[in-house]
Amino acid sequence: MPDSMIRPSLLALAIALGGAVPLSALAQNDSSVSATQMFDIAAGDLGESLSRIARQSGRVLSVKPEWVQGKQAPQVRGQFTPEQAASYALRGSGLNLSITAGGTWSLVPAAQGDALELGATQITGQSAENAWGPVVGYVAKRTGTATKTDTSVLEVPQTINIITRDEITALGSQSVTQALRYTPGITGGGFSDRVGIFDEPTSRGYSPTPLYLDGLHLPYGGGSTGGALQIDPYLLERIEVMKGPSSVLYGQNQPGGLINMVSKRPTETPIRELKLGGGSQDRRAAAFDFGGPLDDQGEFLYRLTGSGFDKNGEIDYVEQQRFVLAPSLTWSPNDQTRLTLYGHYQKDNGVPEAQGLPAIGTLYSSPNGRIKRSRFIGEPDVNAYDREQYTFGYELSHELNDVWTLKQNSRYAYVDDHYRAPLHGYRFVTNPQTGVDDQRYQTRYGVDWKQRNKVFGVDNIAQATFNTFDVAHTLLVGVDYYHSNSKFLGLYDRNPPIIDLYDPVYGQPMNFGQPFNWDNTTTQTGLYVQDQLKWDNWFLTLGGRYDWAEVDTREPIAGNFSNVKDEKFTGRAGLGYSFDNGVTPYVSYSESFLPLSGTDSDGKPFEPSTGKQVEAGIKYQPPGQDSFVQLSVYEIKQQNVLTSDLDNAGFYSQVGELRSRGVELEGKANLTDNLGVIASVSRNDVTYTKDNDGREGRHPAGTPPLTASLWLDYHFIGDTPLAGLGLGLGARYVRSSDGSDYAEDHFSIPSYTVYDGMISYDLQQSPLRLKGVKVQMNLQNLEDKVYVSRCTSDVDCYYGDGRTITTDLTYNW
Repeated sequence: MPDSMIRPSLLALAIALGGAVPLSALAQNDSSVSATQMFDIAAGDLGESLSRIARQSGRVLSVKPEWVQGKQAPQVRGQFTPEQAASYALRGSGLNLSITAGGTWSLVPAAQGDALELGATQITGQSAENAWGPVVGYVAKRTGTATKTDTSVLEVPQTINIITRDEITALGSQSVTQALRYTPGITGGGFSDRVGIFDEPTSRGYSPTPLYLDGLHLPYGGGSTGGALQIDPYLLERIEVMKGPSSVLYGQNQPGGLINMVSKRPTETPIRELKLGGGSQDRRAAAFDFGGPLDDQGEFLYRLTGSGFDKNGEIDYVEQQRFVLAPSLTWSPNDQTRLTLYGHYQKDNGVPEAQGLPAIGTLYSSPNGRIKRSRFIGEPDVNAYDREQYTFGYELSHELNDVWTLKQNSRYAYVDDHYRAPLHGYRFVTNPQTGVDDQRYQTRYGVDWKQRNKVFGVDNIAQATFNTFDVAHTLLVGVDYYHSNSKFLGLYDRNPPIIDLYDPVYGQPMNFGQPFNWDNTTTQTGLYVQDQLKWDNWFLTLGGRYDWAEVDTREPIAGNFSNVKDEKFTGRAGLGYSFDNGVTPYVSYSESFLPLSGTDSDGKPFEPSTGKQVEAGIKYQPPGQDSFVQLSVYEIKQQNVLTSDLDNAGFYSQVGELRSRGVELEGKANLTDNLGVIASVSRNDVTYTKDNDGREGRHPAGTPPLTASLWLDYHFIGDTPLAGLGLGLGARYVRSSDGSDYAEDHFSIPSYTVYDGMISYDLQQSPLRLKGVKVQMNLQNLEDKVYVSRCTSDVDCYYGDGRTITTDLTYNW
């Protein structure tokens, strides 16, 4: 390979982080080095051998091509850690393997390194971490959401929060919303949390945060009308929250970010798990998770996960049942090709309760006292929710050579749901017995909503890893396509019987009618390019995307129809520097767009709403330690927001603007083998900077300016009678926020702090030595504190959950 030529190297691109750490030192401090997998690589060219080891193990490596030119590697065959396999391949080459603070591989002359010489050995253990795989503990070091490549979290010039499987389990999360409670910048509360039939968190003040499953968009019905898939957290390996605009890789989106849920996948390591659950509210649950090779060669791998539960709610008459089954199969006919087929089916039934209550009686006492947290304001014989959902798809990858890899990710998702209930009212009415407005009786609003949504998405990627001089590249060229259809039929009772909020009488008839429907179709085709560049300690991410989007909005009964076509370019750029001590500062800029349906007073279709973010931050991952800290400051501006047209009543104009500024701090650490910590603080100021509806200068309701959380857990190990016992304690703080968008009816939601707890007992480590058996109890809201979590108006307030206990008995073998 002539030095003067610019050509791709044989080695995968490394996103290097900080200074090099000798392998032997890392082997003593980093638990990931002890994880092993099977390698079978014939003797041959050293560069090709190292490239195959890096690709197989999900490692990234950056070297000068001339260092490996003409050198040979011995056969690498056996059960090794990736680092052991690479060091074995380097025997006799005069080179040693060196590892940066972020886990990136590089090579150094033998005189500068500390060689690790290993003979053939057999070691059992879990495979090394990759961006889509399992993580031991709370600290994930790699992400596939932020760049669509297997990248170190240190080299993502944007905030990325990762909730691991271990964290989901430790917190006792029964939904994705609950799993995000200790994540900075994510706020919940309100209708979706209290009803619990779908997840709709807010990120950096923008709602709803779009949900993705394995990198592809899920159907969304639009707020409280339903029509959204809810993914059971037991099916997930990790949850990744990408903060800020992300249209460059994912197309149309809100500017606050997105949430990507990563499914459990087939594994080379056999998995056999059974779980039985109980708890408060008559919870009865069961789950299973099986996986592993189907043949001796490991060519076929499988995973079969399922769960179900039946429980009541803390609100009177509320109940929920679920059954879900998720199979997947991976076929690897050779080292270059991998195909994974996957799907899931889920059925939900229950009696929900919307629970929107007036501020008087919840936040403030009325002449009648406070409304009970368990109050059911619907009709037990009317309220019901039924949902059927499923997905099926595949992921295919093929390595053409040492430079190019082709990938395709495709999925079809479907949801059909039906929601019936009297919702909260809009005003108090006089007491029908006394004729006095004693703030006791309230109007209601009856709905009977049916919605069927389906989404087909496909993402085609060509990925290249190569060097130009001393600059390493990971280049993506992608084309994705997204087609969504949403059909809705709503029936209404706009004047159902009133209800006594303090002594309700049920069984009053409902009269649904006045139908309204829509049949909306959205298509989007996007062409995107991204390059991750690395030279020395610098890294640079550049991306651009051009989208063609079309939205058909139909209201057949009303006879309305509109068609909006948009084209939009979005960009992204981020620059960072990795110091040798693990400190990585960065700056970035990113954009988003979101098509809007409808027209202005002149009949002109609305332009897409746009988002722009500037972010700067510092990420820190101490070398040799299993910990990660990130601090970021940001400003997001969303423009082209719809607001009333002051010159044309009943129409909207696009002069509105919403700005979000904030600071986020997150730290996660497995301080020892038995002590873990999760901590976060988020300061967020969301303001209407331009608005024609009287909200300019005000904060959106339900967006707290400050949230903070802390979780600690400790497990007794060693030769002690308490061995196997685990204890966890957490606190979540939310500062006072506005309960209304408008000044004329302004009120505040008081600050609150909620405590959570966990007790577990691993009987395998206990004196009983029961292999694979573990019991765990989680308690949310230990004090059973009565508090209001969110209000969107003075008649739409929501209590937070009371004390909830869940217990689980798990058996692994």
